[in-house]
Amino acid sequence: MPPPGVALDRLGFLTIGLFDGEDPGPGHQTTLEIIELGERLGFDSAWVRDRHLQYGISSPVAVLAAASQRTRRIELGTAVIPLGWENPLRLAEDLGTVDVLSGGRLNPGVSVGAPMHFEDVKAALYPDTADIRTSATSGYPGCCAWSGASRPARSPVPRAWSSSPAECSRIRPGCGAGCGTAARARPPRAGPASTG
Repeated sequence: MPPPGVALDRLGFLTIGLFDGEDPGPGHQTTLEIIELGERLGFDSAWVRDRHLQYGISSPVAVLAAASQRTRRIELGTAVIPLGWENPLRLAEDLGTVDVLSGGRLNPGVSVGAPMHFEDVKAALYPDTADIRTSATSGYPGCCAWSGASRPARSPVPRAWSSSPAECSRIRPGCGAGCGTAARARPPRAGPASTG
C-alpha cells in the first residue's frame, strides 16, 4: 500500500468463485462474468483463489484460460495455488499455456506450505511419496520460480508470487515479513518505460 495521500498506481480484485455443489456451472460462469466486468470497470488485475475439497474454484488455471478468451487487457492471477497438490511439470505447462493464450497477462501465485486438508488425504493420494512431497514443498527455494520459458517472445518477463513471508524474502532479498501476505518478484522491463 502506498502511504496516506499517495494514489494507488494499480488496483486489482480477488474472487473466491463460489458455486453450488449440485450445479457448479452457474457459479463458474458468474466468476467469468465478474472478471469481464472488472475489465470493463478498469481494474488492472483479477485474482481467483484455489479451493480443493471445498465449494470454490478447484482449477483456477482452467478458469483463467476461459477468462483469457473473454478479456483483452486485465491481468489474470492465481491467489494462490498450493504446490502440495500439484504435479510441478503439469502445472508449469498449464501456466505457460494460459500465459500464451492470454498474451502474457498471467500472474501465477503459489503457496509452498502444506495445503488445507492435505494431512487428511496425503496417504491416499501419494502412498509412496507423501512425506517426501510434504518436505519438498515446505521451503524449497526454487519451487515457485516462473521461468517464463513458455512466454511469448515479445514479453519475456519472468515473475513469481508467493504467499509466505519466508518465501518472499527469497524472492525479494531483504523484504522478509514486511511484504505482507503476498510478494511479487518481477525484474524491471527494458527500455524507457521501465517500472519494476
